[in-house]
Amino acid sequence: QPYLYRIELLDRFFDMLDNREIVFVRPTCWTDPLENIIYNATLLKNGKPFEHPAKKQIYGQCWSHEGDSYALWQIYTTKANNKGITKRHYGVRITTHIDKLQNITNHNKGNFYYGMVQYLWKKDLDKLPKNKSFITGLKSTSLNHEHLKTLLVKRKSYAYENEVRLLAVPDKKHIDRSKDFLCRLKIKPSEFVTSVRLDPTLPQSDFKLLKDKLVSKYGFKPTQVSQSSLNASNKFILNLD
Repeated sequence: QPYLYRIELLDRFFDMLDNREIVFVRPTCWTDPLENIIYNATLLKNGKPFEHPAKKQIYGQCWSHEGDSYALWQIYTTKANNKGITKRHYGVRITTHIDKLQNITNHNKGNFYYGMVQYLWKKDLDKLPKNKSFITGLKSTSLNHEHLKTLLVKRKSYAYENEVRLLAVPDKKHIDRSKDFLCRLKIKPSEFVTSVRLDPTLPQSDFKLLKDKLVSKYGFKPTQVSQSSLNASNKFILNLD
């Protein structure tokens, strides 16, 4: 499945277009306490709690292979918007292609990766602290691929996300000076975004206005902009004669 999808709030999507950047966050901002082993677990070194230096070097952004999931629309649009208001907001599903990830590498300094999340039953997650190869990778304070792999493990109950994670170890100039848990990476939106699908609950009139804006101001082709049909009315006709 070469396509990647991300559902974002409308206001942040337009920020992305206007600023020509995507924003990665430190994985400490992610919500599941049993994921991100080096971020949320207690690490001991020489018998004392140890703060792994890799925690401040890696940034990530979550995408999915799921094209149009009702669950993902609900989850990823129910959060605080730019004004700090938490509720179900209108959103947009952005599509890109695996090949388009080169766009990030072309316009930014640092090392960039992507990987599929592995969903494990809790009994298998519980075995990780005793996994020798897992621990060996974490022993090094120099950032390595084993540190990145710890960010690709999640509980089985999240498997519906079918998640792909973009990971960055960016040059310092890309880190937000006032909010160092954010990393701002430049992109060319017209090259990075292959299509846009607007919120299923948007009134038709608002959808048309937004589509016109995306075409006239941001250069999208009309065929690149659609609306999710998940909220479409039931038009089935059942003939009981």
